[in-house]
Amino acid sequence: MFLRVIDGGLSNGEARAEHPLSKNDVQAEAMRRIKASGYDRYHARYLVTGELIPKRLQYLKIQIAWVADTLAGLDPIPADYADDKYWPA
Repeated sequence: MFLRVIDGGLSNGEARAEHPLSKNDVQAEAMRRIKASGYDRYHARYLVTGELIPKRLQYLKIQIAWVADTLAGLDPIPADYADDKYWPA
């Protein structure tokens, strides 16, 4: 039985050699991190009830956006842009 790796399913950079990293890749990682922080839930609550988003989440979103803009502006974008060493916790 032979298995085939689906394009885009590679995480070791093999697929990245064919497709250079773009700003969209970095922005997608930023959005993933913002979503994982729970920001979207607090934002929806704010829209419905007017209850403010916790400051720590507001600052985290700002920090993630800053890192995404900085990484997207690099030429070339580091292959390990999704590594936790670049992003705030």
